[in-house]
Amino acid sequence: MDFETIGRARMMIRLPGHRGKLRELSCLALTSLIESYGVAVMALEDLRKNATPDERLIAQYEYDCQAFEEKVVRLLSDLADLAR
Repeated sequence: MDFETIGRARMMIRLPGHRGKLRELSCLALTSLIESYGVAVMALEDLRKNATPDERLIAQYEYDCQAFEEKVVRLLSDLADLAR
């Protein structure tokens, strides 16, 4: 499974204002975050499909996904500042 592709696509949905940058940038730091995000969102999806979902674990994965989104936004901002 290509977690980077999955993560990038999901991130572009969640962060529409950053779609262009997410589409064009491919530095190691960003790629690593996006790949980890892809793993987390797929795990979250699997947890939600479970017949007896673990709400505590779902909440933790939701928190982790949010944290990845925030880190990506910060990284994109930092990269934009460096380009100036």
